[in-house]
Amino acid sequence: MSKQSSQLVPMQDSNGEPSREIQSVLMRHHSEQTINSSDTDTPCPLIHQFPVEILARIFFECLPDPMSVPFDCAQLWNLGRICSRWRSVICLEMPLTWSTIKINFRSSTARAARLSRHSAEIMRVCIQRTRECPLTIAYTCASDVGATARDDWLRCLDSLVAVSERWKSIDFFIPITVLSRLLPAKGRLKSLEVLNLSLEPQNARSLPRAVDIFEDAPKLTRVTMSSHLSLDTFRLPWKQIIEYRTKLMEVWNCVEVLHHAPHLRALHAKLERARGNISGDTASPYPDHLDHKTFSYESLTSLSINGLMRPGYEHELSLRLLQVSSDSDKANVTQILFPSLTNFRLATSSGSLINFAALPLAGSCFGSLLTKVTIRSVFDALADYSGAKDFLLGLPMVRQLTFGVCFHHNRDVVHILYEILSLPSSSDSGRPLVVLPKLEVLVLDIDYDNMDLLMPSWVIDPLKKMIRSRRTKDFVRRCVPLQKFHLYLASWETPRESFAKGLQDLTEEGFEIRVLRGLFAQV
Repeated sequence: MSKQSSQLVPMQDSNGEPSREIQSVLMRHHSEQTINSSDTDTPCPLIHQFPVEILARIFFECLPDPMSVPFDCAQLWNLGRICSRWRSVICLEMPLTWSTIKINFRSSTARAARLSRHSAEIMRVCIQRTRECPLTIAYTCASDVGATARDDWLRCLDSLVAVSERWKSIDFFIPITVLSRLLPAKGRLKSLEVLNLSLEPQNARSLPRAVDIFEDAPKLTRVTMSSHLSLDTFRLPWKQIIEYRTKLMEVWNCVEVLHHAPHLRALHAKLERARGNISGDTASPYPDHLDHKTFSYESLTSLSINGLMRPGYEHELSLRLLQVSSDSDKANVTQILFPSLTNFRLATSSGSLINFAALPLAGSCFGSLLTKVTIRSVFDALADYSGAKDFLLGLPMVRQLTFGVCFHHNRDVVHILYEILSLPSSSDSGRPLVVLPKLEVLVLDIDYDNMDLLMPSWVIDPLKKMIRSRRTKDFVRRCVPLQKFHLYLASWETPRESFAKGLQDLTEEGFEIRVLRGLFAQV
């Protein structure tokens, strides 16, 4: 236990002394020991003399973070086997520690398999030890488990439903056929704030009958779905939802959600083709009540659209939201669609980004609050970079840009990208347009493929030139200097050391430059 002393920071104040709460407990314990002490007392280990509050805190610091029961808490069970007093502290005095429950019947670990045979009883014990604490639950069971395991996980699910009034955050991965087992929770979800629901089959779009279990959940504000379900068959309290995420969503569903959720702050959608539309050429079935209406989504602050697997669908979504047809007069569109948006993330296929430049997106979609833009999955299409320039020119207030590209040794594309991002020199004739004059943070995700250890100059020189141009302050054009540059190398074959060394001469006080492996946050 002495090894944990350095980790007990919450038990100390800013001067390293015991906090007032701990001092109070120690003084009370010392008084009790003084009153009850006698010459005939049997000596006991020092740690057994610690007050319950101190022991509970020590145990808490010894546990892994994050920790969940019952599968991921071997340390918790082992501590309870030391002696009866420790077991009493673990079982009765640490309810919050037991309140994060994770059940995974798909786990292949021996421990999970062993516990699953007694899962119902283990679940009963865990729930009992949580007392009245709010519950955070992750429950996973696919439809391909055997009959015996199915009986086990159904009993566990029923045990969780029995305490649904204490659900705070739930993450369920279950077959769509067992949704009916959740019906007893209806009207009892007074504490539920977060719902993550993955159903099998994951391509389901509607349910055989309406499910309104979560419609009456007064605190529910954040929802994540494996696929978007029809609003008629899966009912949610849309007027209070502030964040909605889904991996599969048709364009018209996206529009529908925006119309039904007036307080939505964040929408993250991966677009797909409409049902029955194999070729992708047929228009989506938009409901009549959504047509010919223009809305301003004032509450939305974060929008993430992934059209990577459905080229052009992000373009169709923009058209629908703007209510602009391909032959309409774009000058008539004057209303800002997302006036409060601060974070916009877009994933597109090759050749799709130019569609955004063809729309009045910057003027009609985004207001002056947009400061963070992420564009990913842009490949070696020259039209994409032309579209990117036109698109970014309309976003003068953006302060952070993340751009994901794939070069594959295409020198022309390298130069086009850096020319777009470079600031024109003060000696340039006239007043050329400046892309992102307020840019302070630039993050590039680059796949250079399998590059040689000796990095060619055409790779590093234009990059350094662009960074240097961004480091100068231009008062005339109101440009601010770049503060941070992060380069993520998507391919593990790319020599990181060569890039780090090549950019070393750009380091200076007040400027952060990093070369990292892997990908920046996915859209």
